[in-house]
Amino acid sequence: MTYENIKTVILTLLVVLSGLLTWNIWTYQPDYEIVNNQKTVEEVSIATQKELKKIVKPHQVIYHVNGKQFGSVGNGYIDDLIGVISKWKYFDLKKYPGRISEFNEKIAYGDNTEIIFPDEVPIELYKRVLNIDVKDMPKFDFDRIIINSETQQKQEGIVYFYSQKNQEAYVSNVSPSYINDFTKKFYDSAGRLTPYFLHTVTDIKKMYLPTEKVKMVLHTYYQNPLDSEQFKEALFTDPSFVQRSIVDGIEEYTDDASKMIVDTDTNMINYVNPVRSGDSVIGTNNVLQKSIEFVNGHGGWTEAYRYVYKDDFNQNVLFRLYSKEGYPVFNQIGMSEIYQQWRQSEISRYVRPGFHLELPLNPDVVTKTLPSGYEALDHLQHKKDFKPELLQNLMPGYYMTQGPEDSLILLEPGWFYLYDQEWRQLIWEEELNNGLE
Repeated sequence: MTYENIKTVILTLLVVLSGLLTWNIWTYQPDYEIVNNQKTVEEVSIATQKELKKIVKPHQVIYHVNGKQFGSVGNGYIDDLIGVISKWKYFDLKKYPGRISEFNEKIAYGDNTEIIFPDEVPIELYKRVLNIDVKDMPKFDFDRIIINSETQQKQEGIVYFYSQKNQEAYVSNVSPSYINDFTKKFYDSAGRLTPYFLHTVTDIKKMYLPTEKVKMVLHTYYQNPLDSEQFKEALFTDPSFVQRSIVDGIEEYTDDASKMIVDTDTNMINYVNPVRSGDSVIGTNNVLQKSIEFVNGHGGWTEAYRYVYKDDFNQNVLFRLYSKEGYPVFNQIGMSEIYQQWRQSEISRYVRPGFHLELPLNPDVVTKTLPSGYEALDHLQHKKDFKPELLQNLMPGYYMTQGPEDSLILLEPGWFYLYDQEWRQLIWEEELNNGLE
């Protein structure tokens, strides 16, 4: 065999060997042990997450019909209405060009529908509920959506976004077919709803009160305590370093910086994450969005809570429990509320109920008839040292109390008023004071 033949054979063998090695590398599968699909950080879901439209929700709908007002606070009714207008396409959103005083008069005496929210709502957030097709959309807050039903002869339908607090309005257009359908489904049958009257506190502060007595159902629920350990897992950065102690009915969870206190008597949870050196309170227009995402992050919507208040500058947000009929629920120590305070991008304080209401105990429906809005307003105005300009709101609602047994929660109907930034219960002489006064 010649030298050239030997080189050819060797090269051929090397090529074949290289191919085999490459094939083995491509097809090699190591014999790993099977490991269960475990997450490094366990996700906590205490109750449920909720859609934005269930949390940021109107508390009242008022129809202006021939100089009279009719309306509803009903849960289902408001859900149906929002479901309809969320399908509309909104365009040409711009600031209302006229005077606000003329705007207010036009709304009160025209064929309009007012959809009223408990507090200011950022349009940047609520555009997730409404189908707003606008480039370079202006940033503003609103507390009322106003639908004009006088559009049959116009080319476009008109919808206003109005802020009673800021005294400014924005106007948008929608297809007139939307307004016509809305008028047939809702506006034309408004006369069957509860009659209301307009009470003007000042030129820029107005409210609608029922003209007739209000019949409400008393509710009793079992109070089911939530698992504090789940909140520990959800709120602390590293739950494995958290220490637990119990002293005089107070359950404490602490790490090197944060603390969570659970009062076993009231079943209230108070989580505090101290502000670090260098942090400051800076206003932000997305504090409401952050607050909703925070509670959704651990499935914390244990009841039908709704957004009712925000302070952008101090970064405070409040959510309140609403009854199944659509009335707000109040309590002096916050048993019906979820409160959040933020510092920059971190939660600083989180106060909420540590219980869930379940198994309503009303085999026999018990009702209570409240005085009309006229009577409630008159009684309030005759209170000693009452200053009309400090009145911000007045409405029927429920007061939450613990029952004769600690495991029971009672919701008792009453009139409540927002006065100088504080909710109070309006008490008649024959009634006991529940503690908001």
